[in-house]
Amino acid sequence: MLEVYFEQDNEAEVFYQLAKQVDQWKATRKRTKKNLVQLHLLEDLNWGERKNQLAPLLSMVFIQCRELPMIQHILMKKYYFSSEEEIERITAIARSLLEKDESVYEDRIHQHELRDTLTTIFSMQIDASFIRFDSIVHFRLHHYIDQLTEMVGLAIDEFKREEEYQDFIHSIREFVRRKSPEEEVVHVLQGERFQIFRDNGELYTIEDLQQVKSRFPLFIFGLEQEEWDISPLIMLAPNHIHMYGEDQTESRTHTIMTIFQERCSFYPTDYFPFYHASFK
Repeated sequence: MLEVYFEQDNEAEVFYQLAKQVDQWKATRKRTKKNLVQLHLLEDLNWGERKNQLAPLLSMVFIQCRELPMIQHILMKKYYFSSEEEIERITAIARSLLEKDESVYEDRIHQHELRDTLTTIFSMQIDASFIRFDSIVHFRLHHYIDQLTEMVGLAIDEFKREEEYQDFIHSIREFVRRKSPEEEVVHVLQGERFQIFRDNGELYTIEDLQQVKSRFPLFIFGLEQEEWDISPLIMLAPNHIHMYGEDQTESRTHTIMTIFQERCSFYPTDYFPFYHASFK
């Protein structure tokens, strides 16, 4: 028999419910002062197999009950955040980085690396007869906490990038709102490069757009001079944009729709009203 002790009743209950789902063990819950869960082995498993089964369960208890408060504690004590809204937003970003693969951070923190570290630490601390969950959490998770602190730092970086992006979108949105439209309506066809058409079906050439572009200092928004997807539509500032394509979530399309909001509509390519050579 193996005894697992918890100081918190809810953590003992989470572990008990997880352990009940493992066929090789019979779990018994005893509400003592230290919230005891007793495990009786039903199959002949060697010591390594027992640890491989129990460590993920203990890790899951920590993830469900302790990880979020620990992230918030790191934000307040290590990085000195005090705004509840900012802490909530950064915590959500940190949890998303832990839960899924984010390629932008691949070289620094691999998918599930922290979860693997946590499980390994619990595995190394499992005793043959008893486990004290809180002792492991309080005295054996230093390496994990160091890695989690780095992860929170990455979440803060992402949070700041999102803030900068929102400021960027807001400044362009204000520019478009105040600027007199060059066109009442334009039609935009998705592709490797957006193609922009006047409402009479006439295609805007690069020369046409360069002439319009020369009148507006778009560099103040940080837009590249060679950007031919977003900047032309900002320059034209039409009262309405009809976009046609197959992917509304495509990044350039998403940016345009975010800037123009109710002034932009998206339709399938088949709805494009003008003849185009690629439709042959």
